[in-house]
Amino acid sequence: MRTTLAALALLSAPLAARADTIPSPAAEAVAVTLYRDGQGPVQKLSPWEKQQAFEKGLVLVSETRTVALPAGRHTLRFDGVAEGLIPQSAAIEGLPSGAVERNYDYALLSPGTLVERSLGKPVKIVRTNRETGRQSTVEATLIQGPAGLMVQTADGVEALGCSGGPERLVFDRAPDGLSSKPALSAVIDVPMAGTYALTLTYLAIGVNWQADYVATLNPDGQTLDLLGWLTVMNSSGTSFADAPTQLVAGKLSRVPVNISRARVVPVRRDCWPMDTTTHGQPAMMPMDVGAMPAMMAPPPPPPPPPPAPMMEMRSAVAAKRVMAEQSDLGDYKLYTLPEPVTVAARQTKQMAFLDEKAVRYQRLYVVPVSPWNDYDQEQAIDAPQVVLRLENKKTEGLGKPLPSGALSVMETVGGLPAFAGEQAVRDVAVGEPADLMIGQGMDVRARPRLVEDKRANKTTVRRTYEVDLANNKSIPITVEIRHDPNVQFFKVVSEPAKHDIRQGQVAWRVTLQPGESRVFRYAVRHAG
Repeated sequence: MRTTLAALALLSAPLAARADTIPSPAAEAVAVTLYRDGQGPVQKLSPWEKQQAFEKGLVLVSETRTVALPAGRHTLRFDGVAEGLIPQSAAIEGLPSGAVERNYDYALLSPGTLVERSLGKPVKIVRTNRETGRQSTVEATLIQGPAGLMVQTADGVEALGCSGGPERLVFDRAPDGLSSKPALSAVIDVPMAGTYALTLTYLAIGVNWQADYVATLNPDGQTLDLLGWLTVMNSSGTSFADAPTQLVAGKLSRVPVNISRARVVPVRRDCWPMDTTTHGQPAMMPMDVGAMPAMMAPPPPPPPPPPAPMMEMRSAVAAKRVMAEQSDLGDYKLYTLPEPVTVAARQTKQMAFLDEKAVRYQRLYVVPVSPWNDYDQEQAIDAPQVVLRLENKKTEGLGKPLPSGALSVMETVGGLPAFAGEQAVRDVAVGEPADLMIGQGMDVRARPRLVEDKRANKTTVRRTYEVDLANNKSIPITVEIRHDPNVQFFKVVSEPAKHDIRQGQVAWRVTLQPGESRVFRYAVRHAG
């Protein structure tokens, strides 16, 4: 049995406006500014966290529209605004007078909303005789739906779609307030008729961005090439075509808001099964609405950005051609794309913003030591963490702010690129160090041992540690021992070399030649 809603063809055509409603079908030009959610790279988020990140991603939209306004009070309707619009953020510039009221219409024209808004109103039922092919039209009143269509005809109350024959509903017009796209409307008083250039500005959710980096280690073992991409992820159903685009890096103060998302409703028929052995419960089946897209659930967000090593293979010439420009925006960093771009609905797009050659780095093998670990002699030996330390300074080949994101490291082996590790990167300001932890070293041995633990006085204990180090590599290495000082009354009381502070940890660096072994001994005092 096939049941269709003929009037749904209105979805592909603009709705007829009421006499006092003036539609603005679409923006003539649009510009966007994107703000991050601050949860970190989407690659490290769970599915639920990823959805939350897209919901919290913020976009500032500025639309230019030209509208002919007659004198008097009218409803000006802006069709095609972005999904996830925050109504209270909307501002309209260029009106001859201020808006009397504003409305955000997010009940989209769909099979269900068409039925829902037509309850109690006259409709026509067109039925086709299977044997003759002839059609007949019956006048009816729609009395229930969209979950189970019921109509009142001259013959009584009928459940539509349950007769076993082809039949369809015909509506004379679409109900007021339904649009194929979200719409923002404003009631305005126009003192003088004329053509007005308007600017509509508003905030919306559903668009997020992050930075993605590729660090390629050079054969000299001391420098790397760093390529950075701005990755825009549009999880909404709104496209921004040929839009001048800016991205803001930094953590903004945000107040949570409840957003009314565009609502689409399916139609279901509720019939007793015919010619089956099913009894007792009516069947709940989706109605056949021809070529209408499925509207039962919102589409999934766009996929995460492709792995950074894949992005590195793009043409360097193309990367430079679309390089974003960085500037200051108060306490934030602003990245402006040099040419307008199109960010399609549910699309991920990448633009290069950083391409630095020969950035100096130091490879370290980090050994963490915790004051809460007794370091049993039988404890397994953990391989040290491999860390690439960069100083974000011009003298070191960098000196540019690095927005947080994901970084992949590539290393050349035998003339071929090889993936060497990946990690999340925090915001790194100019002048700050950046430690890139890319994995664990296999040919370096480090075993911390607690060799002495005695009470220094009534409130503190003195602990002496030895760290057994061994370099089985064919090149010299630098090991960094880090001791966590986050315990009350902490103090270093004995050390073979002066320490400094790295990543909030007390740190010592030891250089080992190929094949060299060494024991590093130090003592600390803290509450215990």
